Amino acid sequence: MSDDQTDWARNLERAAELAAREFGAAVEKAGRALGKAVQQAGRTAKAQAAMGAAFQADLEGLERVLRGLPAEYLREISAAGAVVTATADRILSQTPTTDDDL
Repeated sequence: MSDDQTDWARNLERAAELAAREFGAAVEKAGRALGKAVQQAGRTAKAQAAMGAAFQADLEGLERVLRGLPAEYLREISAAGAVVTATADRILSQTPTTDDDL
């Protein structure tokens, strides 16, 4: 094998190794992003379950859902609930009432 062929083979091997490392890093990054997205979807689903139980006045169901959540989720749900309440109250105060609303 000539020196030119040996250099070409080494360069090809280096390029393949670099491509493999970059591909591995990209797959790892995508996996972390997917994991975060799945975790966020799970948190959203749990919050929706709590809101659904509250909306239906299912206090036992609401308590069951909330008791199954970690403190971090409970704080987030509580804060989101406060935002919903404040926003709904603000919109209600701006909405004219009619006899049909009663």
